[in-house]
Amino acid sequence: MIGIFFRNLFRDLVRQPLRTALTLSGVVWGTFSVVLLIAFGDSVGKAQIKRFHGMGQGIVLAFPSRTTLPWQGLLKGKAVRITPETVEAIPEKVPGIELISPEFVGSRLISYKRKEFRNTVRGINPAFELMRNTIAGKGRFIDAEDMGARKRVCFIGDVIATDLFGNEAPVGQAIFIDSVPFTVVGVMRTKLQSSNYNGQRDERCAFIPWTTYASLYGAKYVSNFIFRPRDPGRSKAVTEDIKKHLSKLVGFSPADPDAVSIWDTLEFEKTFTTFFLAFTVFLGVIGSFTLLVGGIGVASIMRVVVDERTREIGVKLAVGARRRTILWQFFSESIVIMLLGGAVGFGLSAGVLQLTQAVPAGGFTEFVGIPVLNPLVIVSTVLILLVIGVVAGMIPARTAASTDPIEALRK
Repeated sequence: MIGIFFRNLFRDLVRQPLRTALTLSGVVWGTFSVVLLIAFGDSVGKAQIKRFHGMGQGIVLAFPSRTTLPWQGLLKGKAVRITPETVEAIPEKVPGIELISPEFVGSRLISYKRKEFRNTVRGINPAFELMRNTIAGKGRFIDAEDMGARKRVCFIGDVIATDLFGNEAPVGQAIFIDSVPFTVVGVMRTKLQSSNYNGQRDERCAFIPWTTYASLYGAKYVSNFIFRPRDPGRSKAVTEDIKKHLSKLVGFSPADPDAVSIWDTLEFEKTFTTFFLAFTVFLGVIGSFTLLVGGIGVASIMRVVVDERTREIGVKLAVGARRRTILWQFFSESIVIMLLGGAVGFGLSAGVLQLTQAVPAGGFTEFVGIPVLNPLVIVSTVLILLVIGVVAGMIPARTAASTDPIEALRK
């Protein structure tokens, strides 16, 4: 039975080779388009999320601002000022915080020998390293001893390290920040970063202990502070608890939305992820239209095959063949043609995606990533292929099954 099925299918395909080639090419090109569009859409989303994580993952940034609501006799417009000591003590009063760091931010003149650059200097604590992914590629990050002794040490970004030292080894060298000598204890590992706040990106920053920053520049109040909740699901609750705690210490309404501005990167990432998922689906829909054209071609060729085999269908019905048997026969042929074209399209697209693996990292791949045949791409394409194949195959199959045997035998 299976042998007869494939013999009839082969006969129908080779009877009109040009028609068959054009039909299969539509399915091949449609599958090729769907695979590449979904793969590239998925890789772009992942690449952008990776770049966003360069600023930090699961962190919340808080920026003291001004009150917009009166509170206990105080008029609105009061400046909210928070000391680094207050920030450091928050975990003792507010549960659920994994890491926290105050941050001073300023634009300072950084020099080494005859090279000078005005870049961002950040006063932070050791917890900053893990929260902001400022991982040391050479040397080390700021530690507790540096903080306690208010040492004049700094950790610098990889780009400013190259700008200042060229091919020299930076670790252990002395640089000047506003004419004050600092010893370089580490250089940041190269990372991708698309988002930022207050100053330049980390690759161009110098990081020093906040205790040293406060002593040198007389800074009393933080520019902002960063924390990471122990449970990402309780991010909003922990943020509200911190605002309530600070409102009692500093003096502002806990309901004031602007006294302390909040940037919850977890919420932003959810929006980001949803957007790129929608973007990938959109590309898949565009590719599906191309595959739909191939499906229409399959439906057309099978309709012609039904017309050519009308007498054969009539004979089968006359000798007792069931209509569902006829329907299944032509429906199966349509599905096989779709799967055959889909397999070729998959093979070609897999070859193209394999070639993208050889593209050097950087530039193009930093923004679009490296597309691969992951389960999302495979499952999405197969589902689209099957849906279009079922629709394209059912139309001629129903036509064949509804054939009147008497009229068929007269032809």
